[in-house]
Amino acid sequence: MKTNINKRNFLIGSAVAGIVALSSIAYAGPSCKHGGGKHGEYSAEQKAEYMQKRLDRMATKLGLSETQKTQVQALMQNHRNTMKPLRDEKRALREEMKALDPVATDYADKLAGIANRKGELESQITIANGNKRQQMAQILTPEQQSKMKEMRMSRKGKRHHGKRHD
Repeated sequence: MKTNINKRNFLIGSAVAGIVALSSIAYAGPSCKHGGGKHGEYSAEQKAEYMQKRLDRMATKLGLSETQKTQVQALMQNHRNTMKPLRDEKRALREEMKALDPVATDYADKLAGIANRKGELESQITIANGNKRQQMAQILTPEQQSKMKEMRMSRKGKRHHGKRHD
């Protein structure tokens, strides 16, 4: 009797392990629609292709002139160059936070230092995004600005993919 129970438990455990393994294989593909894994794992070619598609889509929807398209492309590239070191530093801060030992005597001091640096970074990111938005407004006509605002509003509900925001 005990042998049958052990066999049954073994079979159930094996079945569960098999299901978990199969489900992880089924979801091992790209997690983003533009063909890569996590952000930052894209090749330079994939990033350039994605940015070009994004620019082309924006140019079509807003009716950008060639001059405007060139200006927007330069703005997007400059913004990426500004944001990359900030994102890299945020990532490093997250890793530093994970590495902290909560029972260490200097934990509170190190935590406060990380929090201060993170606050400064968020401030820089906010300013960079605001500057980009201001520069974009200088490139676009009032009609294009209005259309851009509509496009942002229509995208707003699509971004959160079921996440709860109170």
